Amino acid sequence: MCYIVDDIDIPVLCYGLRTDFKGELFSGSHYLLAWADKLVELKTICYCGRKASRVLRYDGQGRVMSDGAQIDIGGNEKYVSVCRKHYNEAIREVKAAEYRS
Repeated sequence: MCYIVDDIDIPVLCYGLRTDFKGELFSGSHYLLAWADKLVELKTICYCGRKASRVLRYDGQGRVMSDGAQIDIGGNEKYVSVCRKHYNEAIREVKAAEYRS
C-alpha cells in the first residue's frame, strides 16, 4: 500500500477494527497502524456514556466470552462496544465463574 501511495500517487483509505474481543491486535492492524500517514478514529459510546474502546463478544445464550477464535462474524447480537472499565468488569466476572466451575 505504501508503494501505491508513494510511487503511483494513489490515495489509499483503510477501515477496520484495531483489536479483537480479547483486546489483541488483528494481524493486519499492526501494519496499518505502523505505516499509516494519518489515523482517524470513529468514536463509539459505551452504555455508561464513556468512550467505548473495547468490544465484548457474546455467545448464543447471551454470556460474555473470553476465549475463542479471533474472527467470528456477527453483528449487534454478538458484539457490544464498551469502555475499558465495563470490559474489564465483564471479563473478571467470566474468569471468576470459570474459576468456580
